[in-house]
Amino acid sequence: MAKPRMIDRHLCHGKDKEEKYKDLTALDYWWGLRELAADFDVACYENVSGGGLTPRQEREIAYIQLLHYTVEVKLAGAFYQIELMERLFSQPLGEGASLDLRVFEAKEAFDALHGDLYQAVCAVSNELFMLLNRDELAPIKVDRTKPIAMSPSDLRYWLKINRHKDYMAVSEMIEACDDLLDIRHHATHYGAVPVYANPTTGVLSIQRDFRMGAMLTKYDLARHLKKGGPMETLVEASRPRASKLCARINEIYAFIYLTDVFEQYMGDRGLAISSRYVPYWERVDRGDRGG
Repeated sequence: MAKPRMIDRHLCHGKDKEEKYKDLTALDYWWGLRELAADFDVACYENVSGGGLTPRQEREIAYIQLLHYTVEVKLAGAFYQIELMERLFSQPLGEGASLDLRVFEAKEAFDALHGDLYQAVCAVSNELFMLLNRDELAPIKVDRTKPIAMSPSDLRYWLKINRHKDYMAVSEMIEACDDLLDIRHHATHYGAVPVYANPTTGVLSIQRDFRMGAMLTKYDLARHLKKGGPMETLVEASRPRASKLCARINEIYAFIYLTDVFEQYMGDRGLAISSRYVPYWERVDRGDRGG
């Protein structure tokens, strides 16, 4: 049976953590690639020329599996941090409660959330590199025998200098992801994102019109509040960014899945998946709806 064009993530099954956040991350094509690639389990792969897998084949499959799972883990982690902030903000600052401690705990969750989003984009950038790279292409770093760490900007540069056929499509998708990381980039490169902590409720907020690179201090924030400027809680600022980033990353996996990038990688590396493995759509086709 040919692979389906649309993926039903609910027919794919993972660990408890993956199931809990499956509908929040909505990574349909992440699950589709996982099924297509036999969970990137080295034990499910064969060398088409016979014999066991070469060290390079084994290492690459295992590394791609690590990257694939990192994407999902980090996106799920972002929603976990949102849940943590929601729990913090639902607890009123009672007598003896520390506003300073609330600020610390919420800011740590806020920073971890946006760090998780960035790590997810770095992981998918590295996964794309592993799947798109061919021996005739020139890596921008030296040691060809090892995986090459690709930041989103590194990947776009590598695609460009190689005049890669997928340059425009992938570059635009990666740039769309990068645009949603403004809070992370500001916190990393400028040192801090100023927040306002309501001394009564203990809820933390930032400017709704936050712009990366603006020279913002607590005094600027105070003036903004005094003028009645719009604010949003850390949860309100983070949730749409996380959801939109998941959608953008799902588009990347749709590109990999629908344009046969994985199959082309397999052919280039002389790999095949063992007939013992069956993806969900073949299990469903034969009436086996088990996990």
